[in-house]
Amino acid sequence: MSGPPEAPRVAPPGPGDLTVAVCSRDRGDLLRRCLAQIARVTPAQVEVLVVDSGSRTRATLDVAAAAGVRAVRSDTPGLSIARNLALASSDRPFVLFTDDDCLAVDGWTGAVLGWFADPAVVAVTGRMLDHTLVGVPDLAPARVRHLTRAVEGIDAGHGALMAFRRERLRALGGFDDVLGAGRRLAGAEDLDMLCRVLAAGGVVVRDEASVVHHANTREGADHTDLYRGYGRGLGALVAKWLRLRPATGLTLGAIVARRAMLRWLRARADRREGAAQLALLAGALSGWREARRTPLVAGRFVDQAPPAPVTLPTPQGVADA
Repeated sequence: MSGPPEAPRVAPPGPGDLTVAVCSRDRGDLLRRCLAQIARVTPAQVEVLVVDSGSRTRATLDVAAAAGVRAVRSDTPGLSIARNLALASSDRPFVLFTDDDCLAVDGWTGAVLGWFADPAVVAVTGRMLDHTLVGVPDLAPARVRHLTRAVEGIDAGHGALMAFRRERLRALGGFDDVLGAGRRLAGAEDLDMLCRVLAAGGVVVRDEASVVHHANTREGADHTDLYRGYGRGLGALVAKWLRLRPATGLTLGAIVARRAMLRWLRARADRREGAAQLALLAGALSGWREARRTPLVAGRFVDQAPPAPVTLPTPQGVADA
């Protein structure tokens, strides 16, 4: 796809302009590996920020302290809530989000930052590969896509590797607190944010030269529940956009339904994956039904039943949300 007309370019941002934010809840071992890898492959000038998303113990904060990185805490769980706290807690113009179950690959931040020399670019995403490919030479050429239409947000990238102009994201209200891990509608907060960036006229660049490896840590019923939550989030995404922009919502709905059905048909012979894809389909229908009735304000769902706060004693030197 050809890109939009070029806007005047400015000097490329440097590592000192970037915060890498890792939101984590009760997964100290994964977070420790994630932070160690970030330290190995990320310029020292980049700020690394851990957001404790309502962990039930001090382990998340302790891991961050041991790694020598700044930590903030939200007593209220929820991935979108944590990501919004990261946006509020950084004073740098760009924030790159990754997940605690991901391992970054050398060069990941440089591939992202260069695109922000174009003032039209509001978000840059990369490629997420399975953890089994760590150390395997990647011979495929890195593709670059410039996305400009709201419906393209569904293919714009993953929450595991996405960077934004911080103030532009805050002007849009940030992530939708009702969507994402830790909530009943447990997915699609990343896709929704990318759709909203595009709908507001921003450009999203997907550059496959920026890579993280992702580890699937769920098995059995937990794996099936994970996909059910993803499905609820996708269904809510469709319901939201049917209300905001009906044509976009219809297209998103068709894409979600077609892909979910095809994945289920292909996975039926595999008991584990078949159950997961069926749960995703059922979750999507449930999320769509629920989100049709949820009030919307400025493109975000009204959080009518926020999670109960998890309160820990706050040690000196750690900010509290």
